[in-house]
Order: sequence, then structure tokens, then C-alpha cells
Amino acid sequence: MSDPKEELIDFGVKKLKIIGEELSFMLHPATDTVSWYNDTSGYVDVKTYDQKDAVRLIAYESRKIAPRQGVKLTARGQLIHVYVCKNQATYDCEKGQSYLFDGTNVHIKK
Repeated sequence: MSDPKEELIDFGVKKLKIIGEELSFMLHPATDTVSWYNDTSGYVDVKTYDQKDAVRLIAYESRKIAPRQGVKLTARGQLIHVYVCKNQATYDCEKGQSYLFDGTNVHIKK
């Protein structure tokens, strides 16, 4: 008969190992960017979130973008979530693409 305390410790160690493996991507910085252009007459506050971040509590990056200016945004993953604080909307943007924010919607910049 095995000791319940040993089984509980074994279970805990296994679960921590799984969690550690799943979160290991957080140890690596993001690469590549999304070009984001603010095509409005006012400042726009945005936050970026990792592709796998479903909860979106902690932003990877927070930026204040000046009127008619462009910035490079990043987060981990090939598809990043860009949250615009003003209209409380999140847009999924593919790295390597350029996007234009018109104050209401986001469009792929051609």
C-alpha cells in the first residue's frame, strides 16, 4: 500500500512540470512586428497580447500612438491581439502585415 502523502506530492510535481512546459514560451521575447498606423487626429492608446493569451489581463506592450503616426507592435505568436482602449475593441493582426486604424475599424494597409 502506498503512502497518500507521497502520491499527492508525486501528483503535484507532475502538474507543476506540465504547467512549466506550457508556460515556457513566456521566457522567450517576441520576434517580428505588426505595423500599425493611427489615421486619426487624436492619440490612440493600444495594448498588445500574445496569440495564446485568452484572458488578456497583462499586456505584452502598451503604446500611445500620436496622430497620423505609425509604430511597430509586437507580442508572442504569429497572430497578435491589439486592443484599442478608446473603442474597447480587440483586433487580430498577423505579423508582417501593415494595418491602418481609422478611429473605428482596422484595415490592412495596401
